[in-house]
Parts: sequence; structure tokens; C-alpha cells
Amino acid sequence: MIPSEFDLPYDHGFTMKGWDFSEAELAQALIGRRMLNPAFELASNICPWNCEFCFTEDDNPEGAKRRLSNEMDIHRRLRLIDEAAHLGARAINFVGAGEPTIDPDFFTLLDRMRSHAIVPIVYTEGALRLTDRDFVRQLYDTGATVVLKVNTLTNEAYQNAIVAGPAGRKNPRNQNYFRDRNHALELLAEEGFNKSTPTRLAFDTIICRENVGEIMDIHRFARDNNIFVLFVNYLPSGRSTQVMHNAITKAEQFAIFEQMAEIDRQEYGIEHRACFPYAGGVPCTIRGFGLYVKIGGAVFDCPGESMPMGDLKLEPLEQIWTRAHSIQDGYNGGCLPRQLFWEKMARQSEEQPAAMETLI
Repeated sequence: MIPSEFDLPYDHGFTMKGWDFSEAELAQALIGRRMLNPAFELASNICPWNCEFCFTEDDNPEGAKRRLSNEMDIHRRLRLIDEAAHLGARAINFVGAGEPTIDPDFFTLLDRMRSHAIVPIVYTEGALRLTDRDFVRQLYDTGATVVLKVNTLTNEAYQNAIVAGPAGRKNPRNQNYFRDRNHALELLAEEGFNKSTPTRLAFDTIICRENVGEIMDIHRFARDNNIFVLFVNYLPSGRSTQVMHNAITKAEQFAIFEQMAEIDRQEYGIEHRACFPYAGGVPCTIRGFGLYVKIGGAVFDCPGESMPMGDLKLEPLEQIWTRAHSIQDGYNGGCLPRQLFWEKMARQSEEQPAAMETLI
């Protein structure tokens, strides 16, 4: 069943450009087996930061996201965009593998999307390139939507610690990420990314123990400034494949989602369910209306999956997409990988007391 949230008004950042599909459009895409909204790792694996929850890479003791030996070259990445356009893509979630904005072919890739009238949705840490106003203006002209890493808007020490990575790893940059990320946010707003409807500015915010007390403030800030927010828990892939030490429970997250929905009803006149997995906005359309392609060519149902369903080195995207039709048939806007994450978390919680009893 397609959730009714897709037909709610787009103001106050309820959705972002590239995810602005109506219920009727999604229904027609299901009938026509069209791929609307895939997620591709179109940039090299290189990233100077060291986030322990990076879902595009498995745990690396050295903490360095370096170029991989099997990365698709620029010609194959451009052809992938062409293949997605042929299958009906209206947006592409540009998620890495590393930091997209530092890839030397970044604007070449965005220009190819623009040639197909595809909206680029760029997921970025923000502090490396988006503090340059000329770069931000050039990015605006591509028609892109920007999704900015925001774990907190107020806690400088916490935000800087996240990008530095777990204790024992070295932070390779002598940079105040929090300060520069906030400057990037200011420039994005000044250059108009949040002035359109739907907005072209979003936050990617993982709710966890350290920032749970700030979530309602981030929600209101986003509503007041026409910013979409992906409020999520951890994806069970990459470095966060194992249950994270600071993850909140499913019950805790859904209580937060209900509180957000009540704020929306009382303060912003937005009537919606506390819809999983993004709470304050439209449901996910990557799973069901897209695929996730890694920089090496492996193809998955979505970014939360750990088992590939194909490889671009062996077959074209269209052939793999055909095998994904069964996922489309069960589409309801939910997130199976995150549900499985919570189930694993619950099992571990049950096992820990049992283990303690055995020790006693």
C-alpha cells in the first residue's frame, strides 16, 4: 500500500526536491515497473573523515577511506546514469562512496544527470567544499538537492568527535568540522537551497543516545527554515553492520516519531502519521523504486542490504532491475533493513542478561 503521506503539502520541508512523488505517480511507476529514485555511489571511496557509522564502507582499523582498486571508472559511472534514465529515474541519490564533492568528476556526473532531467540528491559532510560560495552557486545551478550531515546543531564537541571516529583512531584533519559545517549551512540557505517548494536542502540525522534530547529542536528548526530531515536510526550495513553501542530502541524511536507528528499537528498544521522510517516527512522510495549500486559495481536492493543481487561487471542494470520487481510488489514505504537491525538489537539485549546470570 502506498502511504498517503506522499500527497501532503510540500511546505515546511515535508519532502525534498527529488523525493516529491505523488501517490498517483508512484502507483503508475509500479504498474510500468519504472525506477524512479535509485542510490548510487558515483564518487571514489576517498573521504578524510572517519565516521564510525559510515554505511558505505566496512570497518577499517586504520580509519582511512582510501580509493579502492575495483572502483568503476568515470565512463562506467556516466553510463550507469544513462541506464537509470532509460529505466525512468527522476532522481539519483548521490551517496558517495566517499565524499562526493571532492571527487574530480563531481560536476561532470551532475551535468550528466541534468541532461536527463534527473535531480541529483547529494549527500555530503559539507565542510570540505560547501564553505566556498562559488562552489555552492555552481552546485545550485545544477538543480541539485543537498543533504547535509547534521548529528547536532549545538554540541560542537559531540559533532567533531563523530567525524573523528572512535577512540584510538587518528583524525587526519586539523579542522573544526562543526564550525565549517555550520558555515556551509549558512551559505546553502543564503544561496537559496531552502527557498523553493519542495525544498532543495535536507539534513541527515541519526537519532542516538547522545543527541536524543536535541531532536525536537532540530525538527522545529527544520520546519521553520523549510528543510527536510531524514531522521533515522543506524543502517545495518558498512561500519554499522553490528548493533551500535549508542543506538536507541524501536520503542524509543517510535515515541519520538509520535512526538514529532504531534508537534506538526499543533504547531504547523500538518496532519500525518509517525511514518517509518523518516518520521517528519515522506516515506522512503529508494527501496521499491530504486536500487543501490556500490562504487565497485555490486548492486543491492537498497543501502541497508548486505547481500548483493547482481554486479554491473557481469550484467546491465536493467537485467538486475527486472529481478527486483518482487520488492516493488510489496512496497509500503517501510524499511526492512532497519526493522532487522532492531530485531538484532532486541536479541542482543535478551542475551546479555542471560550471559550475566551464567557468570554469576
